[in-house]
Amino acid sequence: MIYCCVTILKWLPVLTQLYLDVYKYSDTNGVVMAEKSNTNEDAAQTALMCQFCDQQNIKWKCVDCDILLCSSCKEKIHKKLKSADKHKILSIQDIGKNTSTAKRVNSNIVTVTITHLVLSTGAAVLDKDSICQLFVSYNFLGIELHELETPFSLPKPKAEQPINFNYSKTFHVDMATNYPKRQYLAGMLSPDDPNGGRIRFTVVSEPSEEDDDGECEDIGIAFVSVRDILINHNDVIDHDIPIFDAKNEKEKIGALNVTVQCLSALEAIEKEMQIDGTF
Repeated sequence: MIYCCVTILKWLPVLTQLYLDVYKYSDTNGVVMAEKSNTNEDAAQTALMCQFCDQQNIKWKCVDCDILLCSSCKEKIHKKLKSADKHKILSIQDIGKNTSTAKRVNSNIVTVTITHLVLSTGAAVLDKDSICQLFVSYNFLGIELHELETPFSLPKPKAEQPINFNYSKTFHVDMATNYPKRQYLAGMLSPDDPNGGRIRFTVVSEPSEEDDDGECEDIGIAFVSVRDILINHNDVIDHDIPIFDAKNEKEKIGALNVTVQCLSALEAIEKEMQIDGTF
């Protein structure tokens, strides 16, 4: 009995401080929500402070609570909150590295971005005078190819010099109004997918305006595997993927910088595929 009393007295100051620090917080479905009473000006002043003690030496962020923490409050206060053991805690240095948490994408949306293209030194296309202008297209979600082309072509660059397209497109793949697209994405996860679960990007040579008889010619191909995105639990963000010669897929001729954000959608679809009759 004496030991219990001593223990209670020992922890009483900590418990009192815990109550004072967190009494404004309530747990709803395991997520702690703060009652925001500060003005915008106050919020701006404390944006980079620990949101328990207002100290500036923040070291952590709780993704579930969406709050910044110093190391002391992480252990003494946050750790004692309900369901805190299930919360995702990130080091400040790691925020932004894990795109699946720091840049969470809605599970009904997929985004593909073509940023820039580089041709490698020695690539045969550099010496072909007939290749003057380049654009990029890709096949995805059963959409017509002409709808998935960069809106313009650019002059063929010199070796190792990028040409910038900065072309981004967002696709809605919700079950209610875009079921065929969601079904297509589910099909890419199937072992029977004819494209092996890959998005195929094609670098295309466009004839000059002066060449009336010229035709577009595929000169290079590149791939992003949506299966790998799901397996690795990471979206593809600003990745340089190799471009291979369209006529010889073993010969690398350059690199294409792309972003493919679809992890949230894939994770949701993977669960839906376990339900009979969904797809």
